[in-house]
Amino acid sequence: MQFSVVLQLAGLIALSAFGTMLLAVGAFGSGGLCLAGATWWFWRLYRTSD
Repeated sequence: MQFSVVLQLAGLIALSAFGTMLLAVGAFGSGGLCLAGATWWFWRLYRTSD
């Protein structure tokens, strides 16, 4: 695995955790946006790793 992919994966996990934390405390708008961004980022990373 390339180092840039590892860094992106770490950022993706952090963004997902932050979005989940926001949803857990009731910030549904911000948490939803973070999780939507993480989903989009994961999809982009997944599509380029083929």
